Amino acid sequence: MSGLHHLIHQYGHLGVFLVAFVEGEFGPLVGGALAKLGKLNPVLVVLLSWAGAFLSTTMLFFLGRWRRESKIVHKVTDKRAFALALKWIDRHPRLFCFGYRFVYGMRIVGPITISLSHVPWRVFVLLNLLNGIVWAVILTAFGWFVGPHLARAVASWFTPERFTIASVVALGALLIVIAHRAERSAAKKRAAAIEADQASQSAAPISPASTAD
Repeated sequence: MSGLHHLIHQYGHLGVFLVAFVEGEFGPLVGGALAKLGKLNPVLVVLLSWAGAFLSTTMLFFLGRWRRESKIVHKVTDKRAFALALKWIDRHPRLFCFGYRFVYGMRIVGPITISLSHVPWRVFVLLNLLNGIVWAVILTAFGWFVGPHLARAVASWFTPERFTIASVVALGALLIVIAHRAERSAAKKRAAAIEADQASQSAAPISPASTAD
């Protein structure tokens, strides 16, 4: 995230557009905070965040509709969120087209899933325009009102000592998660090996001696 923050500082309004296009929420949030400090124009932050987010999700939609065999589409269809998104589209297609942008983890999954559904492209583009402007206004406003205060609070709380402690705790938690997943994976492999061995034994032909008995 520090690289994205630097990008916005370095390139100003263009940085807001690029970050909104590539990452999403971080563009208008940081742009709104910098606008509060007088470094950026808040109206341009909203418009460029809207443009960047709209272009990226619209490109994903048409990628899914025209190139269904592409790698990115296959990656999306393998995710659990894809099945959930399909259920929502079947029940409330227009509501999902408008609301997916406000659900965490749906920035890429949402438009690609919609592209593989029955939703007409005109409906998606219209609702994508509308949800984009609402999204940009909300996040820019949040950055405007909360961003500078949050930055000051984080700067005052995260002393070098506290940052070191937090890093050690985070590293320890990460190692525990990795070890737990490795153990679960090994347990699954052992269970699969036992099942395969049992299946091969049950499928083995009966010897003539045992039939004679």
